[in-house]
Amino acid sequence: MEKVTQGLRAQDFHEGLRETKTFGPKEAYFEKTLRIGKAAFLAMHLRGLLYVDDYTVLKFAAAQLGIGGSELPVILGELEEIDFVRIKRSGDEIKRVDIRVPEFRTGYEELGARWEDLKPCEVERAGVATLQSLMHLPRSEADLIRSLGMGQTEFSMLCDVMKDGQLLRVQTIAGQKIAYTPLVVDEDPTAYLQWTDRFPSAVSEALKILTEHQGLPASDPTISDNAALNDAIQTGVLMPARVNGATGTQQFLFAPRGGLTPEERVILDKARAILASVRYGQRFAAGRRIIHPRAILERLRDYKRFKTGHPDLRTQYSPLLEKFVGRPIDEGGGLWNFQIYDTDENMKALEVAIDMLEIGETPTVKIDLAAKKALLSPREYLGPIPTRTILARSITGSPETRAEIIKQLSAIGRGMKVR
Repeated sequence: MEKVTQGLRAQDFHEGLRETKTFGPKEAYFEKTLRIGKAAFLAMHLRGLLYVDDYTVLKFAAAQLGIGGSELPVILGELEEIDFVRIKRSGDEIKRVDIRVPEFRTGYEELGARWEDLKPCEVERAGVATLQSLMHLPRSEADLIRSLGMGQTEFSMLCDVMKDGQLLRVQTIAGQKIAYTPLVVDEDPTAYLQWTDRFPSAVSEALKILTEHQGLPASDPTISDNAALNDAIQTGVLMPARVNGATGTQQFLFAPRGGLTPEERVILDKARAILASVRYGQRFAAGRRIIHPRAILERLRDYKRFKTGHPDLRTQYSPLLEKFVGRPIDEGGGLWNFQIYDTDENMKALEVAIDMLEIGETPTVKIDLAAKKALLSPREYLGPIPTRTILARSITGSPETRAEIIKQLSAIGRGMKVR
């Protein structure tokens, strides 16, 4: 597995489990993965800042991200180990944190390498490998157990942790128990599983195509000649973004992404509309076409409008008007510009669109706007804040997991090590 992928999957584990209570198997068998996942999540929020010189503010923000005050120095230590931050101390007290977080791909590669350095145990290796495998294709539960080569107790503990982290689900399809991850289901999981059952040998490659080419036009031969992807469009497994531009209507496809809150789903929907509009200009513009799509997205993020007008912009970016991302501006002479509404939500959507170009995935959709605001505007954040209190969920252990917990606790009393 690539180091980039290991870093991304570790972050998925933390994001999924950050609202669950302490639970023996989670703490004992996923310690290294959760540590790197927390480091990745914090780094994502720090990226773009130069420094943080108020450690209290950093603790406020970290707590919003599921990182407790007592574990924050450990997480910062991991980031310091890979040179993402430099910590300035006065004795034992942290006075300032200088930020050196790199761009996405390099960053996740170094986080994945650090995960390897920590020598994760076999259960957490199996968990990360299982999640990555299910990102490409659901598998029968029996086949998954065989491929991992684990005992029933270890497998039950792995499943308990992953299920309550919204990372794994098991559903019966045609009398067979099928394991899948909700992270790759946009809409109805039954439709998704039936699709994968119809095209078992083609789904993995189809999802890889969409991940590596986010916003690929449905008219591209890679899509139009692919029976599995055409079926996914027709059955609603994939929901293309539509742009009615100067040269006609085009649909653009994106890798499915589940496990999102309603607010995160809105942001992802905006990000897909943004990237679809840019892809239209890249592939179907009537005049001058876009050569560097990332430069366009960064221009919109940094300056909120284009440098010069273009005849196609009024229609090309019309989906963004419908989603309250921005509005067209008439510059005269048949030229149009487009202005982005400068809101936290829209800026986050632009970053998510850049994610899709940079690494094919969408980790930024999980950025916590309250935590980001804490780091950017510390005085405002330390006043009354409109963030909700989150009640931690208890993880429901299977009979095998509960039996193992009792076994381990009993061994403590006898001073014995359980094998």
